Amino acid sequence: MKYTYLLLLLLAAACKQEDPIAFIGDQRVQLQDTVTIRHTFVYSEASAQRDTVRVNVNTIGDVSDRERRVKLAQETEYILEITTTPAGQVDTQRVERPYAAVPGAHYLPLDDPAAIALAVVKPGAVSARIPIVLLRDPSLKSADYRLRLQLEESDDFKIGEKNRTSILIIISDRLVQPSFWDVNVNYTFGRYSVRKHQFMIDVSGEKIDNEWYETRVRNVVGAPQQYKNFFTAALADFNNNPDNIANGSAPLRESDDPAAPLIVFSN
Repeated sequence: MKYTYLLLLLLAAACKQEDPIAFIGDQRVQLQDTVTIRHTFVYSEASAQRDTVRVNVNTIGDVSDRERRVKLAQETEYILEITTTPAGQVDTQRVERPYAAVPGAHYLPLDDPAAIALAVVKPGAVSARIPIVLLRDPSLKSADYRLRLQLEESDDFKIGEKNRTSILIIISDRLVQPSFWDVNVNYTFGRYSVRKHQFMIDVSGEKIDNEWYETRVRNVVGAPQQYKNFFTAALADFNNNPDNIANGSAPLRESDDPAAPLIVFSN
């Protein structure tokens, strides 16, 4: 019998006290945050073959009057595969996590001259939004691919805080859970599912993505509850529609599995 568990990256580092970094005299760079970035091409025109996400970095040390390079590299992710024999013997093996993004297929290689030219901190700046160019490969329609980026030392920067060196970008060409859902799931729209996400798009006619949340919900007084009420009412209409009941699509569930949880807009 085989079980697969996520191997938490940098687990050993997280479990011990790190020595403080001596910042004096050093030029260092670190990520502004390490929140997972999710990007899907599903909203883009069919002709759109690339798009850009940005990784925010902050510098530590003196401001420079020249352009400074930030170096990012793809980091291999691992899972711990645990196999148990019928006799009860346990074997563990560290293997690469599947669906790693492929340079040249899912993103512009980070050592491409065009990518290198974009990965800079401008003169006089103490932060930068580093563009990562994503590519629309057909494989993104059937699976989500993972691009784990790791800050590395460059000619201009050493590395800052160790817990701010790695960030994950999930790339897809289908509906994926927007980043805003990670921090608002408990009090806005309830548990995420692709079917719920699609239902929200269908009944509202709006893109339910991070930009939608930032511009239409987050900073608008009363908007989260208003949208929640709207989706709840639309779901009730759908579930009570005789045609939907007759064809088996109501009540709406998170998947086609008859035992799948019902979709609800609540905590």
